Amino acid sequence: MADKTKRSWFGRTVLAAVMPVAAQAQTVQDGMAAFEQGDYTHALELLLPLAEQGDAEAQCQVGRLYYRGGDGVPQSFDDSVAWAKKSAEQNNPCGLNSLGVSYRFGQGVDPDAKTAFDYFTRAAAQGFDKAQFSLGNMHELGEGTAQSDAEARAWYRKAAEQGNAMGQYRLGILLLEGRGGEAAPEEAQQLLRASAEQGLADAQYSLGWMANHGVGVKQDHGQALEWYRLAAEQGYAPAQINLGNLYAEGLGTSQDDEKAVGWYYEAARNGVPAAQVNMGKHYALGRGVQQDFDEAMVWYQQAAEYGEPVAYLNVGLLYENGQGRPADPAEAARWYRAAAERGEPRSLAKLAHFYAEGISVTPDPVTAWALQDTAMAYDRDGALDAPEERLMQMGQQLAPQQKGEAKALAQSWQNGEELVLP
Repeated sequence: MADKTKRSWFGRTVLAAVMPVAAQAQTVQDGMAAFEQGDYTHALELLLPLAEQGDAEAQCQVGRLYYRGGDGVPQSFDDSVAWAKKSAEQNNPCGLNSLGVSYRFGQGVDPDAKTAFDYFTRAAAQGFDKAQFSLGNMHELGEGTAQSDAEARAWYRKAAEQGNAMGQYRLGILLLEGRGGEAAPEEAQQLLRASAEQGLADAQYSLGWMANHGVGVKQDHGQALEWYRLAAEQGYAPAQINLGNLYAEGLGTSQDDEKAVGWYYEAARNGVPAAQVNMGKHYALGRGVQQDFDEAMVWYQQAAEYGEPVAYLNVGLLYENGQGRPADPAEAARWYRAAAERGEPRSLAKLAHFYAEGISVTPDPVTAWALQDTAMAYDRDGALDAPEERLMQMGQQLAPQQKGEAKALAQSWQNGEELVLP
């Protein structure tokens, strides 16, 4: 009877010891669930007491909460590092990874790529997929270690095999481009699809681009439209402008300028200069919106602030044609020159015409010929109108010595020398 009693009490003692640990683990999980749901305040309430008691995983998650900040939790990189260090001191892979992130990007500590690489290595050795991805990324970029696409592939694959969406995405890109080994477009597509199905906008955009251009897959504008839409709806600006292009051109869907403008607007708000140019074009032409040259000018000038050459060209066209304002050839020439200095071929051709005809500048046939020749050298998309004929006409105005001067001038510009105009 005594032995039975002892066994009974022994069993009770074990249960009493185990139950708090089980309850604690569940609480950490609850805190992490609240974190993932964006309820940072509740997550901190659940996790902070456990972190203060020494739970390594809770310490890491508290650090992550301070790293992100929001929903009542102040962002503090210093606090984030402090809690990550406590977690890392217990060799917790999450804490090690968090410290790696802090050292890599210099948040709460001085940036140190080598130290970041070491922390990621310790976390990755424990199978932590985020650290495996980071090691792949640092190998790809040559940060804290020698650049190696082959090593990047290997680490991305480890992360991808655990379902890490970023690992799947970057491995897919390397396989698609044949970097670090042979190209494998079919596997690349599978990886990108797996990543896209987890909602990663980069992968969704990449699949859209592949379908749009027929790279690694059969060209399918309809598929491109759907993948671009998924990424665009997440605010991914490159997808937004490309989706607008499909609607504007009627590829994979019916042509719809209003929808095109809607997506251009979203990309333009995200600071994409090409989308701002497209907004200006639609206002200038009255496509999808009421024609408004003043509004077109606003959008062109926004893009010009980013140094977009086509924006300078289009502002020049508004001034040259007197659209929405009195014609002003001198102002047009100023904008054309700004675009020409950035290698925009149509602006170079415009300036060539101005110098050939003496429009707002002193006629100069040598400069005109050099500008036209340079425009043709830079025109890789066939944007110029009858360029050879115009060059021949300009050449007829030159004496043999002038022709040699014009060729030398054009060659100097095409070799990268500064565009200096009389």
